[in-house]
Amino acid sequence: MSERQTRSSRHLQPSRNKKLDKLLNVLIGVVVVLIIITATYVFKWQDDAEQTVKDEPAQEEKDDNKEVDKEPVKEDEKDLAVEEDQASEEEDGSQPEENQQEQGEPEESTSDNPNVEKVITNKNWQPTPTTQTGQHVSSYDSSSVDWSEKVATVTGVTGINQDNMIIWRMQNNGGPNSSIATVSTKDKTQMYRVSMEWVDNEGWLPVKLEQLNTLEGAY
Repeated sequence: MSERQTRSSRHLQPSRNKKLDKLLNVLIGVVVVLIIITATYVFKWQDDAEQTVKDEPAQEEKDDNKEVDKEPVKEDEKDLAVEEDQASEEEDGSQPEENQQEQGEPEESTSDNPNVEKVITNKNWQPTPTTQTGQHVSSYDSSSVDWSEKVATVTGVTGINQDNMIIWRMQNNGGPNSSIATVSTKDKTQMYRVSMEWVDNEGWLPVKLEQLNTLEGAY
């Protein structure tokens, strides 16, 4: 090897070493940055995981408290509804169903008349409202208001509509303010005799309902 080549080789050796050093420094820097980024990410992930674990029991406890609180509210609402119903019944003057049945239940009895199946009375029957004013005069004229109110009283107590009713007889029942009517359905499956009395300024009041076995001798 010539002396010139030897010198050139010596001159290139330091230059290569410097480049290698720079490359190593760069690589080391990159590695350090990656380590820092990785460490930061790991620490942050751990912190988030710990925070999630802490929050979950708190949320569950909060939800449990909500569930516990719901039951008393429902009971309170139920009690309040019962109290409101009771107050409403008191305001309306309504009474328990059993008492209503006792007061409104019709009374049934038998009769010595073989034509009568049973006799029905009810203390809760009310007069049929009247449109008549002044001195009342009982009328058996089928075109009169008094006659129409008698028929309405019979309809109310028997449940037979006027369109389905045959009036076999309507007559005085021993006094000017007492009347009796014998009626049936058109097919004669239901037969009744209705006794009624006039109540001044109120109307005709049914006082006795007889369910008939036959119409023979009933009027």
